[in-house]
Amino acid sequence: MIYYLQSLGQRLVTRSDAAGNRFRFFIIRSSAINAFAGPDAHIGINSGLLIESENESQLASVIAHEISHVSQRHLARAIDKSGNSGIATFATILAAILLGSQNSQAGQAVLFGGLAGAQQASLNFTRNNEYEADRIGIGILADAGINPEGMVEFFETLLAQSGSGGIEYLRTHPLNTNRVSEAKNRLKKSQLNLPRDSKDFRFAHARMSILTHTHPEIVADKVITQPGIINSYSKALAYIKINEPAKAIPILKPLSDRNKHPWIKLALAEAYNANDQQKEALALYQKLAKFYPGFLPVTLAYAETLTANRQPQKSIALLKHQLQFDDNAVIHKALAHAYYQNGQISAALESTGNQYIRQGYVELALQQYNNALDQPNINVTTRQRLETKKKELNAVTHGE
Repeated sequence: MIYYLQSLGQRLVTRSDAAGNRFRFFIIRSSAINAFAGPDAHIGINSGLLIESENESQLASVIAHEISHVSQRHLARAIDKSGNSGIATFATILAAILLGSQNSQAGQAVLFGGLAGAQQASLNFTRNNEYEADRIGIGILADAGINPEGMVEFFETLLAQSGSGGIEYLRTHPLNTNRVSEAKNRLKKSQLNLPRDSKDFRFAHARMSILTHTHPEIVADKVITQPGIINSYSKALAYIKINEPAKAIPILKPLSDRNKHPWIKLALAEAYNANDQQKEALALYQKLAKFYPGFLPVTLAYAETLTANRQPQKSIALLKHQLQFDDNAVIHKALAHAYYQNGQISAALESTGNQYIRQGYVELALQQYNNALDQPNINVTTRQRLETKKKELNAVTHGE
């Protein structure tokens, strides 16, 4: 899921004025329809917003809008104007406390869902900010090859539901009929021929819908009256969610034989794992790794399965190879688990530090590097590397 969001987000970022910035996209498990741009180019998307989106164009329009807030420095200027310069520091401290439990998902959910949400509530974007973000967002979408009409469609959906007063997005992003009309008038005829959807969105939407469904057994037991890949995929995921993977396998296997999309095969491997068929799962992951080298969802699933099956050395080799394609925090997190299982405590601590650096938590990273240095019998090369990393971080933190 997060890989899809990050891929879509980076695709849009490359078409923006902030293409050189390092954006961090993440999903918050919340049914509320909301998204926001936080400090340091953090873009948060609620799962409820993804589920509410009917196609990729609608989801991408919200992300492009938030990217525009960052590229035009709307939030930064609002913070400067309010004199609230301690927000980012306070956010980092809170994140450090939450992440101390090793639950980064919970940390991000509380940090950005609560703090940044409250922050934007007190620093609401002005009407001009919103119009500017809409205008620039439409340009980003078109340049990325995505139909920008989804922005208008999503606005119209929000307006239709605004009477209930329960849509969080409208509290921090004021919306009215004039704004919708202006966005509609900015659309060019040539842009309306661009693609509105993708298979990746359909699979991501289905997966998130099942993962957050309060009664997945309803989906599992539902008779599929309109046969289709996504319907069958959703039904199989529901069986996995309710711990009946043996019923998911006969659905996913023929789908996998007829379709090449990796998300189907990944779901089949997930079902094998849940059904205690680790041999079949590992064999399928191995094939996927061969056909999709460098594809992060495959690498992570394969590596985690190897680690769980007491093959940490293979997992470590796989993850270190993945770093050639994508130096991502989740890779370092998986590496830390593999190193721990392999008895390489210093390497595990260093990997956790590397993970925190890529998440923007400098103090936590320094703590992990210090813990690694305290381990007995680390070699000279490792000690020098860790000391260098500490020196670089201290220079950034204290302006040395």
